[in-house]
Amino acid sequence: MKELPVNELTQPRISPAMSATRQACLYGASLVLMKGTALIMLPFIAHTLTTEDLGRLELISSVAIFCSIMVGMGLEDTLFRFAANQSKAKARTTVAAIFALSLLLAVTVVIAGLLLTPVITTMPVSIRAQEWQLITLSIALESAIAVPLAWLRMTDKAARFFLVNAARALLQSLLIWAFVVAEFGITGILLAGFIACAMQFLLLAYWQLYDTGVRLVKSVSLRALSYSWPIVGSGLLAFGLNGLDRWLIADVATLADIAHYAIAAKFALACALLMQPFGMWWSAKRFQVLAQVNGASQCGHTISLGITVLSVQTVLVSIIAPYLIALLLPPQYLAAIPFCFALILVVYCKELVELINIGCFVKESTQQQLWINVCATATGIVIMLLAGEQWQIWGVIAGLLGAQLLRLVMFYLASQRLSYIPYPEALLLFITLSCALISVGHGAMWRSASWPEMAFPWLASSVYVALTLGVLGLANYRQKWWHWPQISQALSVIKVRLTHG
Repeated sequence: MKELPVNELTQPRISPAMSATRQACLYGASLVLMKGTALIMLPFIAHTLTTEDLGRLELISSVAIFCSIMVGMGLEDTLFRFAANQSKAKARTTVAAIFALSLLLAVTVVIAGLLLTPVITTMPVSIRAQEWQLITLSIALESAIAVPLAWLRMTDKAARFFLVNAARALLQSLLIWAFVVAEFGITGILLAGFIACAMQFLLLAYWQLYDTGVRLVKSVSLRALSYSWPIVGSGLLAFGLNGLDRWLIADVATLADIAHYAIAAKFALACALLMQPFGMWWSAKRFQVLAQVNGASQCGHTISLGITVLSVQTVLVSIIAPYLIALLLPPQYLAAIPFCFALILVVYCKELVELINIGCFVKESTQQQLWINVCATATGIVIMLLAGEQWQIWGVIAGLLGAQLLRLVMFYLASQRLSYIPYPEALLLFITLSCALISVGHGAMWRSASWPEMAFPWLASSVYVALTLGVLGLANYRQKWWHWPQISQALSVIKVRLTHG
């Protein structure tokens, strides 16, 4: 059988199980060190800072998130989209141009950030000038770091990706410990982040210049900006569901309440953290796989496996997270536990969207996902504003969950319309609904939980995990069995009617 021509630079290596597993493990280890280290450092910070200081740090971080979305310009996704299937020489030219664009944006951000210092320091959250300057410099460097990291993933240099991220995580952790012990407070935490970011940037920039160089190509830059601006718009809208929520809580509650909410959110993010090995490996390969012969079926199988793994991990996190909060953090943070269960479901829905949303990235334009995010974010913000006044944090969480559910439905329909992927709908519906019910049941019983009462969610969770892993194993041997005829046929009719009206 004649082999299809494949670009040697970005040749997909999804077939060899050992290679894919090795890459996923290295990506996972680097993400555990990058984001997991922040979670590991959380008990130390919580025991050192007051709840009010922790709440203020969370608000400052939300400002940094908002700015980083604007600065990043979606260049990472743009790189994956345009360089993935190009020839070796052309891919290097594209990457060099996108890297030059990221450096130009970084310089622009530094200048703009310094000019805005007098305005930022008058905000209600009281960001000091020194803190804002550190945030500005870190954000500028992050925008330039994203492209070299994406290039390492595209070229399957997982070991180098791991080393550079591991070094940054360890350095930042050591500096945070030293600066907090020296009583530098929030400024010390921000300074530690900047120093670690700067060291990573210098190393990655050296590698990138050696590998592809840097050159500003007008045609590539304009094409990249045209593709990426809807992604940026979507990112800014996503801030309404991951950042603005802190400010809405601040309007109806105290800084201590924000700290409780932030603690719950960080532990809930363990679901996303555990999915990062798969997500980082798959996001860099999905377009290449889709372009292959029978690529849609391969994508459907891989995404289905990802959803199954995500569901199992979500159930496990819903069991373990509350005990970790009670064990590792000071007693004043026990109020975060009820919020944790609800935010786990929010993260679960968000990760489901990340897995199924492939069709909206296939075309040259990404405006469809922008309008979906506009609709979902507007709905979520309205719910948060109306419900937050009466139920405070719970009202805000209701808005977040409603928005993520709406995104999930809309992105599934839109993605299937743009690029149909065959999924085992019946099995995935069972897995996702069961996961949500178990997590909700565990949360409902926690408030008055005694050991006999807690036996039920533990037992239900154990059965669910065992059953789902068994289904996953059988699916690897015989993928067709999970298409239950009656249920799949009914779901297909509903899907066609919703998609085509």
